[in-house]
Amino acid sequence: MRTQPRRQNEVGDILLDMAESASRNREVLGAWVFSHHLAPGGFTLTLFWETATIPAHGSETAMLILEGLRPFGLLDHMVLILRGESKRTKKVQRSNKSQDDKSIRKGDNDPVVG
Repeated sequence: MRTQPRRQNEVGDILLDMAESASRNREVLGAWVFSHHLAPGGFTLTLFWETATIPAHGSETAMLILEGLRPFGLLDHMVLILRGESKRTKKVQRSNKSQDDKSIRKGDNDPVVG
């Protein structure tokens, strides 16, 4: 989504709260908020699910999030299907599952994804 740069802190906090709330759903394996490196106000909220069925327009949780984000400049929503992952990714995921820290709020020194 893209919002006005003057609202980026407000929208970033709202997205983090939504990710935290969504991650309480037992079907959600992970929830992440990314901000665009070069475009202030550009964000992505990503939910990772493991499910046997794929709703055409997304989950009920996603639909509620969509409605909540429209006033802040939601541009797009899509449902992506994981087709595979590298051996290293699987190793990192196993390693992360053993850590106790479940916090999704990250600091300035965290790794960059992209």
